[in-house]
Amino acid sequence: MDWDFLKGVAAILGTVIGAGILAIPYVFWKAGFLSGLICLIIVGLISILILLYVGEISLRTKETLQIVGLVGKYLGRKSKSLMLILQVLGIYGALIAYMIGVAEIFNSILGIEPPVTITIFFLLTFPVVYLGLKVVEKVEFYLSYLKILLIITLSFLLFPYLNLENLLKFNPSKLLLPYGVLTFACTGYSVIPNLERILEKKKGLMKPCILSGMLLSIFIYLLFAIAFVGYLDGRVEEIATNSFGDFSLKIFASITTLLLLTTPYIILAWVLKDTFIFDYQLRKPIPAILACVVPFLVAFIATPSFMRMLEISGAYAGSLTYIIFCFLVIRARKNGDCKPPYVVPFGNKPLYFISILGIFGILYTTLSLLSMI
Repeated sequence: MDWDFLKGVAAILGTVIGAGILAIPYVFWKAGFLSGLICLIIVGLISILILLYVGEISLRTKETLQIVGLVGKYLGRKSKSLMLILQVLGIYGALIAYMIGVAEIFNSILGIEPPVTITIFFLLTFPVVYLGLKVVEKVEFYLSYLKILLIITLSFLLFPYLNLENLLKFNPSKLLLPYGVLTFACTGYSVIPNLERILEKKKGLMKPCILSGMLLSIFIYLLFAIAFVGYLDGRVEEIATNSFGDFSLKIFASITTLLLLTTPYIILAWVLKDTFIFDYQLRKPIPAILACVVPFLVAFIATPSFMRMLEISGAYAGSLTYIIFCFLVIRARKNGDCKPPYVVPFGNKPLYFISILGIFGILYTTLSLLSMI
């Protein structure tokens, strides 16, 4: 199999599969498993479309630009500023959630206080992000496939003990309850411009890399949700791997969790760093400091809720970004520099559906946060 294809899929898996998967069993249980499944299918399909659209736009553009730069090129300075705010807030929310998740894991197993763990995690990951693309590629490739192996192994360990009744619950009124977490969990568009750089002269692999990476991610999410919701009989915690009572199982789950949190942290911090370098021409070490130190300080000082960070980041930053992308696609198809190897089919019709769902998702999450539903 093509080595560049495997590296491309690894980049997507490394970005997409992260902290979000740990909260999926919790929201599936709260909504009813079948309600969560329907929401996963809808959000998953939209996320695949978004990645394909961003890939198409990136391939239409001669310059090396991150997402913010693409928005600026095709939609103007004001849209670029808005996109920068949304991307920074969205990635900061993710990075903070990853740090909080790591802290909770070590606190649960070893009793180490969160500020200590957060500081150690920051000191270990900052050099990797600072050193750039080649280091990230090497680290990400191996960790991405290792964490998938661990997730599948952990899920199959639980399968013999499933209670199928837990998987038959359906609540139509809570169909959108998992929306924020699932949008966060399925978000991977930020890695697409870097994926183009990874593939270099094999840009025709962009589409199969996206489809393979996203479909595999969604399958793993479903497998993970079936295993945990079916096994735990309602004892699902916000970080699913903290739900085990058996110590040996908890240790294995915690190792898996650390990989789930570390790989996307490195990729997203790298993406944010490159945004400051390529789109705002900031010089080293300022981009790496902005990408890593700011979320570290928030996580260290405030230690916000893991679940809330995922929900808010996904529902607000994710949905608003998707809506901007709808306008971006239309403009890029008119004013692009190059003919791309592929074009997402069905014209502009899917863009309207994406925008409408994004608006509903924001409204539902707002009402949920205000305890009105």
